[in-house]
Amino acid sequence: MRLGLFTLLISTAVTQADPALDTALEASTPDLQKWASICLVGGSAEKPNFEWHDFRDTGTRTDFWPASTIKLYAVIAALELLHEQGLSLQSTASFEHQDSSGIWHLDCARTMPEMLSEVFRRSSNEDYTLLLRLVGIDRINTQLLILERGYPRSALMRGYVKDRPWGYMREEPQRIHLSSTDGSQGKIIQHRWSGRYYAEERGCTVIDAKTGNVTSAHELADTLRRLLFHEHLPGNERFKLTEQQIDFLLHGGNGFVGLETRNPDSGPSSWSPKMQSHFPKARFYHKCGVISDHAMDLACLDDRANGGPCCLWLLAVKAGHATKPLDGETRVGQLADALADWLKDK
Repeated sequence: MRLGLFTLLISTAVTQADPALDTALEASTPDLQKWASICLVGGSAEKPNFEWHDFRDTGTRTDFWPASTIKLYAVIAALELLHEQGLSLQSTASFEHQDSSGIWHLDCARTMPEMLSEVFRRSSNEDYTLLLRLVGIDRINTQLLILERGYPRSALMRGYVKDRPWGYMREEPQRIHLSSTDGSQGKIIQHRWSGRYYAEERGCTVIDAKTGNVTSAHELADTLRRLLFHEHLPGNERFKLTEQQIDFLLHGGNGFVGLETRNPDSGPSSWSPKMQSHFPKARFYHKCGVISDHAMDLACLDDRANGGPCCLWLLAVKAGHATKPLDGETRVGQLADALADWLKDK
């Protein structure tokens, strides 16, 4: 407990105020509520250092709906579980639920690479829900999303589809058969939600205080930092993942998609016109999210190979796909334009 608290204090203590950044972000969308946490990467490739800037007091606030960005938490938790069970990335998961009479029903089966890739390629609600179902509400909120691991304000309580065969009905017992590609290894994961409302404990205020999903801009941005710089971090900051798993999450492979943006169809709303103009050869990573009244992008621009900056961010606005005349994704792009100018001047 003390070690986790110490790590958290180190992370938050280096957050700096930058009036120029605050002014630029405010001016880009003056009519909207917004949240931002930004991390500038400095130092060398072998010894990077990290400088945090939050927009005003929004980095640690939880008063926004994180939409699809929190799918990254389910991805990490599922891979940590796979690693713990000694199974490879190529495993298949078969999902069952138990009805009120005690009978088990087979719902579907998916390979791990398929589920992970679809979360990144098209932000699949079905595959995110299956990953959360694999891990279970209690495990993700007591083993990953906890203070000791840098998540004092995060909790996942719901999947994003209710229909069979993907839906995760919290009150139903779940049984998942994990098996290797050749069938030589297998594990059975079984769980049932304890009834504990983790979101309520951690400050959820949007949609439903008890059963909503909640996090902060800083915790999302820090998650991406810890994936991108995994090998350079001390052990207590690393996720319990293998190098192969990290590489797949970042880059995909064999036709599967990771966090690295290679196709504009994947919706990187903060890969804005000025980002592309100022840093045309940069590598870009992202996971976006949007609902009717919130939009956001969790992203990293890495232009170090061209002598430019490396920066990670979570940018979010209180505007979504139903917002007129400009939708939320366009407004996130406006925030990103302001950030691009700020980066260019650094």
